[in-house]
Amino acid sequence: MMRKADIDKFASRRPFVPFEVRLVDGRRYRFTEVERFMVGRTTIVSMDRRGEVRFISIGLITEIGPLSHGGKRRPRRAAEGS
Repeated sequence: MMRKADIDKFASRRPFVPFEVRLVDGRRYRFTEVERFMVGRTTIVSMDRRGEVRFISIGLITEIGPLSHGGKRRPRRAAEGS
């Protein structure tokens, strides 16, 4: 299980580095612009380019990693027992 502090490390980088998360069900969400998401205590609120809002539970995130050039990701798995 991912922790808020893990997400904050990626969300607060300056200059911002785009990143991606993967959920337990395999869905992936990319965060390419800092203006399109915010991190709460237990949830990430994200808005896509069409204006649709998504609520992503931090507890359901299994991997997080920066997006490399070309859109490929380099994920980091959640530490077991965290």
